[in-house]
Amino acid sequence: MARNPYRGYVMKEKGVSSIVVIAIVIIIAAVAIGAILLLRGGGGILPTYLEAQKLAEQSAAGYTVTLYSFTGSCEEVYNWYKSQMPVEGWILDYDGGYIENQGCLLNYTKGGEVATILISESEAAISTQEETFSVDVPSGSKTIFLAQGPKP
Repeated sequence: MARNPYRGYVMKEKGVSSIVVIAIVIIIAAVAIGAILLLRGGGGILPTYLEAQKLAEQSAAGYTVTLYSFTGSCEEVYNWYKSQMPVEGWILDYDGGYIENQGCLLNYTKGGEVATILISESEAAISTQEETFSVDVPSGSKTIFLAQGPKP
């Protein structure tokens, strides 16, 4: 097959290399994604505690609710969310505090969105969540209930 002597001639003649073209495309893509996130209200996905296992997710009327299970300390998870949410740009609106053998409730806002974090270790609360989500929480586990949606 004969080699095309004009291949790449226009780009080289104008001083534009392939790397520069690729960099421009990446920048345009990044700006487009950022604009889409801003137009959506900027809430984004809530951070998930690393040791949590997703059990269920439901969405309705613009709200997404996700249930996770984990083993370990509820107080540790509570403190992790209190430190992690501000890093993600969420502003603490309500802190019900950690109550031993019960759990905690945290509410946050960010842009036009709200987030509720309910960490449960009481059998009654976990049983209600099992019924609501039609799931079985593993024996000995605790739960993290994350809800996110538009401000009312």
